[in-house]
This record gives sequence, C-alpha cells and structure tokens, in this order.
Amino acid sequence: MNPNGDYTVHFADPDIFFQWQDILQVIIPRSSALASAAASGEEREGHTSCPICLSPPTAPRMTKCGHVFCFPCILHYLNTSENKWARCPICFDSVNEKQLKSVKWFDGPAYLEEEPDGPVPGSSSSVDSTFEAAPRPGSTMRMRLMQRPQITTLALPRSHTWPSDLLPPHQAPFHFLPDVFDYAKFMLATPSYLVADLTQDLDELASERRILAGMTDDLGVLFVDAAEEKIQRQIAKATALETPFLRERIDKAARDQREIEDRVARRKRDASLHQAPPDAPQELLALRPGPGPEPSARAATPRQRRNVNPPPPSTSTYYYYQAASGLPLFLHPLDIKILLAHFASYAAFPAAIAVRVDAVAEGTVNDELRKRCKYLAHMPDGADVVFVEADLAGVVGGAEGGLKNFEGALKMRAARRKEKGRKDERARVRAEERERERERDVFGATAPATWRFAGEAPVLDEVIVPPQPAPEASGVWGARSFAAAAHSSAGVPTTSQSRGGSRREEPEEDEWDMDAAWHELESRAGGGGGGKKRNAKMVVLGGGGAGRRRR
Repeated sequence: MNPNGDYTVHFADPDIFFQWQDILQVIIPRSSALASAAASGEEREGHTSCPICLSPPTAPRMTKCGHVFCFPCILHYLNTSENKWARCPICFDSVNEKQLKSVKWFDGPAYLEEEPDGPVPGSSSSVDSTFEAAPRPGSTMRMRLMQRPQITTLALPRSHTWPSDLLPPHQAPFHFLPDVFDYAKFMLATPSYLVADLTQDLDELASERRILAGMTDDLGVLFVDAAEEKIQRQIAKATALETPFLRERIDKAARDQREIEDRVARRKRDASLHQAPPDAPQELLALRPGPGPEPSARAATPRQRRNVNPPPPSTSTYYYYQAASGLPLFLHPLDIKILLAHFASYAAFPAAIAVRVDAVAEGTVNDELRKRCKYLAHMPDGADVVFVEADLAGVVGGAEGGLKNFEGALKMRAARRKEKGRKDERARVRAEERERERERDVFGATAPATWRFAGEAPVLDEVIVPPQPAPEASGVWGARSFAAAAHSSAGVPTTSQSRGGSRREEPEEDEWDMDAAWHELESRAGGGGGGKKRNAKMVVLGGGGAGRRRR
C-alpha cells in the first residue's frame, strides 16, 4: 500500500474495500487458488501463464478484475480498442491501462527446523522436511499460533515482536517487520522496495526484447519498449514517495526492531547462564549472578502509592492456529477445544505445532461463521477458508492423555464427515445422470454415430455414449474457490474413491425397476391374489427421491 495513506478504518471493518489508487503492488502466493488455477502444465512449475501468450508472465500486471497478464501483452490488447477502456479477455469486465497493478509472486515463508521459541511439539527432524502448504490427509502440517486483539483486524503469529510497541494494533505495518509479509492482509511499501521490484521488471523486459528481436518480431518489440517506458515512469513516482517524514518513520521502525531483537538475545544469554549444566566449567559458573537483595533492603525502598482508580481490564485477545505458509488454513474448532482442555489457557498454547492431517472441511466467511468462530472476524465476507481436522496425539498424548475426554466428539465428527462424503457422492452420480439425460434429449434416442470403413463402403458402428464427468466449475459444485483449489491441487482423495483407489459405487435403485415393483404390488393388492387376506404390514420399497413415483 501507499506508505502515505491512512488505513485506520480497515482495522475496524474487514469488509471495507481499499481505494484502488492506494494499492501499489499485489502479492500472490504461488500455492493460492489464483496461481494453481492458472497453471498450465508441469513445464510451468507452478507459475501462472499469461492468458494471451500462454507463457509465464513477463513483468506481470493484474487488472482490477483479478487476472494476470504480461505487461506487453495487455498493452498490445488494450491498443486494439478504439477507446481507453477494453473488455477483459477472460471475464469481459472493463479494463483500463491506469488500473494495472504490479504483481509479486510469493513462494511462502521458509520452514525452520526449530521455531524461535524452541522445538515444535509433536514433530521431529525426520518429518520437518515433509511439510506442505496444501492440506492432504496423512501429511504433516506446521501451524503457528496466531494472536489477534479484539480491537483490530491485524493478526500475526505470537512472538517477541507481536504484540509490542513495534506494531501498533491500528497502524499499518511496514513490509520488512517480522511476519508481516507472510501473514498481514496489507502492508506499507517503502520506496526502495518498489524501485527494486520495478528494476527487476525492466530486466525481464530486456530479456524478452532480445528474444523478440532475434525472431524479428518488430510489433512485439514495440510493445516491450512501451512497457519499459511506463515502468520508468513508475520508478520515478516511487522515488518521489521518499520524504524526510517517511524516512524518519522507516528508520524508527528499523531501530525499534533491532532493540527488541537485542533485548531478546540478551534475555536468552542470561537464561542460558542461569541454567548451566552440572558439569559446566567454574569460569562459566562464576558468571552467574549472585542471590538477590535481603528482605530488609527491599523493605527500605519507598512504598508505591496504590491506584484507587485502576484502568479497565485489557481487551480480550483471540488465539488460533493457522498454516505456517500464511494461507487461510485454520485448525478445526474441536481441535482448539482439545488443546484448551490440555493446556488450560489459550496463552499457554505452543507457538508452533506439527500435526498430522486427518481431513479438511471447506467453508466461507459469513455472519454465521463469524458468530461460531469469532477469532475469524478479521477475515472479509465471502473469503474461502479451510479447516484442518488434525490428529493431536503427538501434541496432547493419545487416548490415555488429552484425547480421552473427546473420543465421542471425535467419532461424531468422523461420522459427519463420512455422511457428507456419501451425500457428495450421490450428488455427483445424480449430476452425471442428468448430464447423460440432457445428451439423450439433445441427440434423440441415439448419440452421434461414428463411422468406420470396411473396404470402400462406410459401416455405422455401434453407438456408445461416453460417460460425462460432473461439471467442476458450475452446477451442483458451484464456482471454483480457494478451498476447492487447495483441495484438488494437493491430491485430496474425494469420497467417491475408496482406499484402494477405485471408485466406490453407492447402491442406487433404478427408476424403471421401482415402477415395475409398484405395478406388481398394485396387482397383488387389487384382487389378483384369489381371495387371500391382505397383509397388514407396510412395505417400504424406497424413498421418494427426484424422478421416482410417489404413492
């Protein structure tokens, strides 16, 4: 964001939109839904591709509708329009050259063998290298304890810098402060940061220009030169943001960060001296501080005056676990209750945990979810989230430990998950049947015929209607979301697959068989039995699903 802007209102209401002119750069994680949905094969290695040239974007720029293009490609496309506005090639929304924003790809934070506060509970060095950003049943995920004061929408991992005076709860932080770049929804840019990224765009354009010049593509070189000219103007604007007041703020934030880090380092050194091992040399033991002052000396100090009007209690703080990758992957509320019962308070939660993923549940932020999970009230309305159902045996112990009192709740959660899987499977089968019926209605009794040649005379083959997969982006499944992209990109087995990898078919009654059964029952009950006494018991042959006859 523009470092000279005021964003106080965004710390009170997460649903307030940002002014588009205040956005200087858009940061996109490579493991997000946008990046995974635009990936076009293994050769991209997770990079998005430009929808115009189908190559990794050169000096990428994002439109206001959220699509990423090469800077020269989108300039070429906009130049084909007679007006200043054009239609987006993807969604046909209005696109203007002045609305294009610089894009930065983010690979995620680097995982550490040990967190600053010590080793991760429930983890070992043999599995630390297997952490993944996307959830997958059976994989190990690292999660960090997030802390968000109730009075703000700024949520960061608990550390020696948060909460502290270095990061005020109602002031937008600079991008270089600890954990801000990985977890904050928005942050302040510095002129040097912007100039460095824009200079990298110029290098990419120079490489692209050499390639196009070797191909004698004069038109492509023309728009590469136009993109370079516009980036030079952006560098000049970024340099103009440097003011003495802004420089003073940046220097103060850097000084405060160094002070806090030095203070923590001194505290750790003192703690290591106090906890010297028994076989430590005498020189090290001599450095340990002596006993404290006598009680009489402490009593001689002046007595402090009691405050008869104490300040109100501090505002409550929400604690929850989020994926260490920074993506909106959160620990399931039931797992948080288990941790609370084990550690007795939220503040006693470990700073980081490593858990084995059992399953995932998708959700969307709305008023109902905000009431049930108040710690997610800082997420904007309509945001896609994923709740990770974890195995906490390595953190709180197995059935003999903290999980003993929650066996019933865990079994109930697993049962609901299986029932949801069965419903999704039935919905998928019905969607496929409707698609095949729609095909039969369009093509009549037979599907499009295929011909083969026997000698010189064409012979009509037997008509085979191939099974049509269920629609992925529309229909019963809805639009593709972050949760669905994270679910599919990680290879999560759906409920339509068994453990062996084969599809599990649900027993579904045929509608024609059902009608024949009803006809047979009516013929028996209508006097065809030759005077036999009618059975008084009720016979239920099936449910009243869609398309079945009700009696």
